Amino acid sequence: MRRLRIIQSTHLGRITETVAERLKEVYGLDVVVDEKTFVIAPHSFNALRRQYNAVFIAEALLKMKRDDELLLALIDVDIYAPGLNYCFGIALKGVAVVSTYRLDPRFYGLPYDESLYHERIIKEACHEVGHLLGLQHCNNPKCVMHFSNWIHDTDVKDYMPCTRCINKLR
Repeated sequence: MRRLRIIQSTHLGRITETVAERLKEVYGLDVVVDEKTFVIAPHSFNALRRQYNAVFIAEALLKMKRDDELLLALIDVDIYAPGLNYCFGIALKGVAVVSTYRLDPRFYGLPYDESLYHERIIKEACHEVGHLLGLQHCNNPKCVMHFSNWIHDTDVKDYMPCTRCINKLR
């Protein structure tokens, strides 16, 4: 069974354990939550954009990743990837990063909705870990591996991969 370790830049509360449970359910991983927080690499902040470069964060986290594991970092800052105005997450070389920043309904001027917020975090975590396991983007808008161009795409999709994507994991 493959091992996935979840780390956080700040303690996010019970959602982290829920994410761990869902990842175990969806992908059959041995998931461990690291109770210690980590500091986001300061050089990843782009002052002009007032955002963090997700690639720089992931590359810095490679130093924390053990050879026998995949690593998922949950962070609460706004991130972008080269060529994109923002992103919800990124995955590369065994490390995935998911930002909760734009998943919070309050970012869009809406009232806080814990259930919706947690659902979005779960979906994006399942999406990025799917990439770590070799899945690509899927054209099925209900599949967790569908690319989220904006928050509505995340709300529409499920936290589970579609049958076609599940078959690719076998």
